[in-house]
Amino acid sequence: MLVACVLLSLAALVLPSSLRSAIAGGLRGTVVVPLAALQERAEVSRRAVLAYDASVRVADSVRLQATQAESAALENERLRRLLGLGAALRWGFVPAEALHGRGLGDDYTMTLSVGRNEGVEPFSAVVAPDGLVGMIERTDARSSVAIVWPHPDFRVSAMSADGSVFGIVYPHLGAGATRFLLELRGVAFRSALRPGTLIVSAGLGGVYPRGIPVGTVLREISTTEGWARSYLLRPAVRPADALTVMVVQPRRAKEGIASAWQTAVDSALKTVISAGDSLARRRADSLATAERQRLDSLQALKPRPDSATAMPRPPER
Repeated sequence: MLVACVLLSLAALVLPSSLRSAIAGGLRGTVVVPLAALQERAEVSRRAVLAYDASVRVADSVRLQATQAESAALENERLRRLLGLGAALRWGFVPAEALHGRGLGDDYTMTLSVGRNEGVEPFSAVVAPDGLVGMIERTDARSSVAIVWPHPDFRVSAMSADGSVFGIVYPHLGAGATRFLLELRGVAFRSALRPGTLIVSAGLGGVYPRGIPVGTVLREISTTEGWARSYLLRPAVRPADALTVMVVQPRRAKEGIASAWQTAVDSALKTVISAGDSLARRRADSLATAERQRLDSLQALKPRPDSATAMPRPPER
């Protein structure tokens, strides 16, 4: 086949140009057609693969940017709320980074990045923008260890936000998902709490200041005590989500910090009220504009005395 191809090529070189063109055209119309089709399909497939890879890279980059944007937005919101709590407290607190471990018992404690050098003392309350996290157990020079509310020894005197119901909050210590809930015990039997009621610290005992959000009521749980009620609470803060916290110093706790969270609640209410007022103003403005347009249209339809359609005056006698 090689010798035949060489002989044919030599013969093609000596043929007249017109005959060579005719033979080349015949070959292109017969032998080369399927080969060209195969090459075209291969090229289309290659472009499709390249386009798919490019689209996958673009989609992956968009997903990555969206994930980073969402995490950045959450981080900004968390830091904004922390700054808002600091502005409400004004003084007497120490911000700290919470270091969460993965060892045995780390569900009950957290290590903080501040210690005695920053003015942190044992039995100081640890709070977050959402509410109570725990209490300082021991301190070192530059770090400290705090117990959080799932700890079996956690206790806090609590009351309803309006101050009508009092009790003591314990960790629930249940099985499964209920293990990460709280219990409000010792509520007078004559006092009933509705689901969604906010429970705050009562300030009794000298450890936790009054007014720190602890959780919200989920439902009443049955007990053997006939003189008191117990309620299951949803915690205000999940310790695993608390990355930055504040340690309230004892001298600040004595002054009271309930106004810090009350300020946040009032600002939220003011935001809702202002939004409602702006909607009401917009609705009133739209109604007034529609009324003016209606009056203008009626005025335009009213015939004018000097128009051509005006009634002619009767002739004077």
